[in-house]
Amino acid sequence: MGMFLPAFIFAGGKIKITDSTGHTAVVPKYPERIVFVGRASIMVADALYMFPEAQKRIVGTGATNQGRGNFTAVIDTRYGEKVHLERKAGVEHVAAARPDLVIMKNYLKRDLGNPVSSLGIPVIYLTLETPLLYEKDFTVLGEVFHDPKRAEQILSFYRNMSSSITTRTTNLAARPKVLFIYHSARDGEVAFNVPPRNWLQTRMVEMAGGDPVWVDNVSGKGWVKINFEQIAAWNPDQIYVAAYKQDVKKVVESLRHSPRWKALKAVKNNKVTGFPVDFYSWDQPDTRWILGAAWLAKEIHPELFKDFDIKKITRNFFKELYFMKDSVYNREIKARLGW
Repeated sequence: MGMFLPAFIFAGGKIKITDSTGHTAVVPKYPERIVFVGRASIMVADALYMFPEAQKRIVGTGATNQGRGNFTAVIDTRYGEKVHLERKAGVEHVAAARPDLVIMKNYLKRDLGNPVSSLGIPVIYLTLETPLLYEKDFTVLGEVFHDPKRAEQILSFYRNMSSSITTRTTNLAARPKVLFIYHSARDGEVAFNVPPRNWLQTRMVEMAGGDPVWVDNVSGKGWVKINFEQIAAWNPDQIYVAAYKQDVKKVVESLRHSPRWKALKAVKNNKVTGFPVDFYSWDQPDTRWILGAAWLAKEIHPELFKDFDIKKITRNFFKELYFMKDSVYNREIKARLGW
């Protein structure tokens, strides 16, 4: 990952920051009333709370519960004091929190960011979609929290872990055929979905030493629905499943016992596996993606990564990046993982 430096200048007690999207905002040098808001707030929250000043300076939070509990409430001892904004909160709700800086995902710029900016409230956008963009976004947050040293510590964790994976997989002579699917069930209708080429889930499979079988057959900017016939045609060696609104373990068991699925190579090899989930699934472009990549590498190439102690790596992740004590980790993370 290459280093990214946002453009900033000091002027009248304020700084000018250019975020990873190219948007420039003039913000207080020490913003004291930070609000994050909008869809995908879990990803924004999980990035912000890696900085020790976040608890004190965040006054308003977006929705951060995907159905398995609220991780933000666990890591923020002041969570009960915050203004809690709904997922579809409008500009008037944001303004009511009296922020001096609002942070949101980049794709909310037109519908929410611009209206907030029109009130004279500075807005910073985070992308958080690829390893390179994580590098850029955390460098920006180092400026927001006036703590570039902490930003560098965070990025060093990601760089070191990424390097420990890719140095072993980049020149592999043989890569198993891997399928990643997002399993959804709405109104009783089951759907299988695959990510586009440029999404983090695809990149994780490549980093971990797999050959993503779907990338040459899909296009577009979002999830692509596929049917079982397409999965059977690919007949991958290994299948990895995410299920954001369901119990992924139960989903995987149902697939393994499905008469149609039993003919698949991955089922015969006992290589249909659900992604780990604590509060959030590890395949998402959340800060946990690095854990997902490490776990996936060991799943795809167990001998190549036999020295990877995923339990130890996970505990260390929450300790170093979220200042989490062992007792809290055991109760809130380990218990959810079932490890």
